[in-house]
Amino acid sequence: MSGLFNTLNTANKGLMAQQTALHTTGHNISNANTPGYSRQRVDMKADLAYNYVGVGQLGTGVKMESIVRITNDYVSKQIRQENGTFERFSSKSEVIDQLEIIFNEPSTTGLNFNLGEMFDSWQELSKNPELPTSKTVIVEKSKTLAQTLNHMADQIDSLEGETLEQIEKNVLDFNNTIDKLNTLNKQIFNIAVKGHVPNDLLDQRDLLLKDLSSISDFKVSFDEFGRASVKMGNNEVLGQGQGVKYKMVANGDKIHLQGQKSDNENDNIDITEKIKAGKIRGNIEALDDIKRSKDSLDNFAKTMAEAINIIHRDGDGDWDEDSLEPDRRIDFFTFDGEKGAGTIRVNKEIVEDNSKVNAGKKGDSPEGDGSRALEIARLRNTKLVFSDNPDFSSRYDKDTMSIENDPNGVTIEGAYGNIISIIGISKNHADDMVDNQEVLLAQLEMHRESISGVSINEEVSNLIKFQSAYDANAKVISVLAEMLDTLINRTGV
Repeated sequence: MSGLFNTLNTANKGLMAQQTALHTTGHNISNANTPGYSRQRVDMKADLAYNYVGVGQLGTGVKMESIVRITNDYVSKQIRQENGTFERFSSKSEVIDQLEIIFNEPSTTGLNFNLGEMFDSWQELSKNPELPTSKTVIVEKSKTLAQTLNHMADQIDSLEGETLEQIEKNVLDFNNTIDKLNTLNKQIFNIAVKGHVPNDLLDQRDLLLKDLSSISDFKVSFDEFGRASVKMGNNEVLGQGQGVKYKMVANGDKIHLQGQKSDNENDNIDITEKIKAGKIRGNIEALDDIKRSKDSLDNFAKTMAEAINIIHRDGDGDWDEDSLEPDRRIDFFTFDGEKGAGTIRVNKEIVEDNSKVNAGKKGDSPEGDGSRALEIARLRNTKLVFSDNPDFSSRYDKDTMSIENDPNGVTIEGAYGNIISIIGISKNHADDMVDNQEVLLAQLEMHRESISGVSINEEVSNLIKFQSAYDANAKVISVLAEMLDTLINRTGV
């Protein structure tokens, strides 16, 4: 029914709608720099009209339907996926960078330089085998080489331990984020079940999901209330209404899901290979690179040492009258059978008595015989197969005191260069992926900002628009007040 009071109600609804829009605009401006915030908008539509007899339908003003977040779920999903890939290679790159620092190549203090110094000293000894100082130089250069290998092995072990600790921290962060999501799910449900939309809580939910994607990849789904359900593989880590079902557990470089409500062994699930992105995957891959480099360095140290040893001691048994005397058949290097680089040493007997360095073919060789030292120096260019258990007995020639080249082998310096190259290739690939992902993420973030971000200029324009509408509705109320005054006080008898 038409009338002044109905018109007054229409203006009042308009006043309230514009006031709410002004409040929402102010909320947007206040959160212009809040991470993860999505701008909000008051959705308005014409309220239900009524039939005015003889005239038609008469409008009853505006109705506020809801305050909505301006988001694109597909873009948010893409950001989570690409963020996981970025963090994977970023974490891997950081660890491999530390590995490159340990190998410190090229440099004048690295292992390659020390290798050259050692072989050069053997070359010099072959020229002056009778000089005690030449043998002293060999021992000292070899000690420096061994100490460099020991130090590198210790550093690699430390880096391996630090990476394992980082994986444990990643797992702890994952579990903490899941707990926060569980708490947020409850808060979202308490509001949504009353018919309201918890916009700010949904922003926090999406921000937590992005943080979670930086740690590990996962699948997420949402129910009608906006609660998140997180799955890893086929295992629901966080249920929408059931809370946290699994905790992530790190056991070295293995990642498991451990059930929270059962001691059943089936609730301890290995998901290491199912994790394809995030910091956890990056650190696991970096750990693989560390182990590969560690094994390669051990094999390098053992093979190099055994090659020098077999020439220095003149083979393995079956010595004849042309061989070295029994008291000189000693290894130049000693090492543990498992950890070559970490345990390699110059033989203690030789350190204590440098004269036990074998330079000639026999201990009583004529002065000037440096043939054995020369063959050790020539090992620099001999092609060897580097392995965990090197054995050159079948390729060693007692007459020439040399090791036959292996067609599948590589030189000592070449083998070390291969270790460096593999690390460098892995680092370059990780860096390239980081650069690519940075560009892709920047584009996606710009896309998100164009949709969900707060534009100060746009919001200020909205302020003026809503203020003008508010003033106009207030003017309608003012006019209606004058009309009511006329009707009540100036009519009648």
